Amino acid sequence: MQQPPVDLVTHKQRTWDKVIVDAEFSDLLSRYSEPYHRARLLAAAAPHSGTGCTHFLSLHVVFSLKTTTFVTVDLRLGCAICEAHSCLYGAIVDPLGQHALSHKKNSGRIQHHAWLNDLIHRALIGADVPAVKEPQHLSRDDGERPDGLTLVPWQSGRSAAWDVMVVHTLAASYVSQSVAHAANAATAASERKSAKYSSLSSSHIFCPVAIETLRPLADEAQHFLVEIGRRATLCTADPREAAFCINEFPWQFSASTPYAWLTR
Repeated sequence: MQQPPVDLVTHKQRTWDKVIVDAEFSDLLSRYSEPYHRARLLAAAAPHSGTGCTHFLSLHVVFSLKTTTFVTVDLRLGCAICEAHSCLYGAIVDPLGQHALSHKKNSGRIQHHAWLNDLIHRALIGADVPAVKEPQHLSRDDGERPDGLTLVPWQSGRSAAWDVMVVHTLAASYVSQSVAHAANAATAASERKSAKYSSLSSSHIFCPVAIETLRPLADEAQHFLVEIGRRATLCTADPREAAFCINEFPWQFSASTPYAWLTR
């Protein structure tokens, strides 16, 4: 039984709405036992997960949406988006459309990784923080390097290095984590990335930016984006910069993955 709001928040409509929404969500979650659907619902309810969804309320916009955008909506709703068939490499493509989002040979993964990295770079420049992408002098022994580096100190006299990663919330390797708590897949990826670049900890502030295809962000990623927004506010005097920075991070990443080359 959900308790009504009390004390100083009783005058806010949002707090009364939240009681009903939380009760409805708990009831909806209790109807599903499959890890796939429970993980999907938890991800959809995560903070910032629904950013950008409001434009679907316009019927005119709905009829003008691209097929790939409908793929994103269907993934969030757990709908079948295609017939089961074999991809170009012989693997089975399931009706729920999971295959292309975790296929290692999907060419779109590199393209959209670069896109996300560019968003962070432009946000830093907008916050008056000079930065470069793929700094050569920070290469590890295996030749890999972080996605970017600030050219001025970020914290405690040290520059910040960041690295972007995207994991599929509902992939077979992550769904057991995603069903336990929203953003668990992103958190696990963030921890792996931090361990990978642990050698930088003595000279730089390393900021892993992990995001899931259904939009939940790891805590480290959210803190980094909020800090960029805070610094942008110092330049523009607009207190909404942090919200703008997070909202600009593409919630529809999963939709922009090119399915056609895997499914034709």
